Amino acid sequence: MTLPHALTGIRVLDFTRVLAGPYITMVLADMGAEVIKIENPDGGDDTRLFRPPERGDESFYFLAVNRGKKSVTVNITTDEGRALLKELAAECDVLIQNFRPDVMQRYGMDYEAMRAVNPRLIYASISGYGDDSPYRLVAGYDQIAQGEGGLQWLTGHGDAPPVRAAASIADTFTGLHTGMAILAALRARDITGEGQYIDLALLDSVIAVTGFMAQMAIFNGEDPARPGNGSGLLVPVGLFACADGDMNLLIGNDRQFQRFCRDVIGKPEWADDPRYANLTGRQAHAEDLVSAVVEILSQKPRDHWIETCRAAGVPAGSVRSPLEAIAAPEPRARNLIQEVDHPTAGKFETVGSPIKMSGTPPKPASPAPLLGQHTDDVLADVLGYDQARIAALRKGGAIG
Repeated sequence: MTLPHALTGIRVLDFTRVLAGPYITMVLADMGAEVIKIENPDGGDDTRLFRPPERGDESFYFLAVNRGKKSVTVNITTDEGRALLKELAAECDVLIQNFRPDVMQRYGMDYEAMRAVNPRLIYASISGYGDDSPYRLVAGYDQIAQGEGGLQWLTGHGDAPPVRAAASIADTFTGLHTGMAILAALRARDITGEGQYIDLALLDSVIAVTGFMAQMAIFNGEDPARPGNGSGLLVPVGLFACADGDMNLLIGNDRQFQRFCRDVIGKPEWADDPRYANLTGRQAHAEDLVSAVVEILSQKPRDHWIETCRAAGVPAGSVRSPLEAIAAPEPRARNLIQEVDHPTAGKFETVGSPIKMSGTPPKPASPAPLLGQHTDDVLADVLGYDQARIAALRKGGAIG
């Protein structure tokens, strides 16, 4: 059987809001899943109010992470609303929520309750600290997770205070980890016929993505030095001032260093100098080596050095602003920047899926939904409700 997209036929019931959850449900929608986003009729996802900027009264933030979804407004505080949501769960493959761990239990829609109506349901929960943490009921936020997971401490220069990553990468990485777990659970369900529970914490994800820095701390029994734009391991690595701007340079191994010396900066003797020929030597003589490289690179323009490095197989690149990055030829050539046509925001460019697949490519970017835009359609198509029943639910306040 040929599928137009990898997750065609998978239906996701999405209770998430803000970023960690919406990011991964957007990725699942890109891959072809039908994502039904459940929103509060009174305002919807918090990020609908995150502005400026805005376009056609639509928040830039909401538009950025909710493309390709269906918005259904349900009042979870009503008996009729909760009954409707359980009916939807019975027709879905995956449920994702990022409330505090007690919220869904309070409304009778925790994993055990939903498993009772659909044993094949994969139920993913995203929270700040995880279900079995002593802080399970504390709300989780990206900046707090970056700080408590060690990432903020590692970011910045050694002589300056810690700095959080500007992009909310704790949320994003947690979302991506959730997505990998969901795909693994879908594969397991193919074998067992049963769903399972997935528990993701922002704090866990941040610690995990510090990777080798966390392992260095474990082995040394002390915190690694804050590397700034350097590596703390490889030499030379960093942001170097050229004659007309800054350039990122990364020498990843001895072979690259040899090419850098011989083919880029015209110092072939350094390639065989015992002080610099291997990583151990470069680490021991880092200050002298970096000072000499700084002096050489300052003498010519950035584009000269970047082109020369790339021709020699040495990793180098410019430092672009966000506007420069999205206007650059590389993402344009790969169709990463796509145009969508929104009902109220009109036509605008957005960042599409970065995933490339030869057989089941992601869907082209489509606009984020208006609040409650698909309520009637989903209730009719998925649950078979007629218009009279939908009208009665709306009159009773169960749906928006």
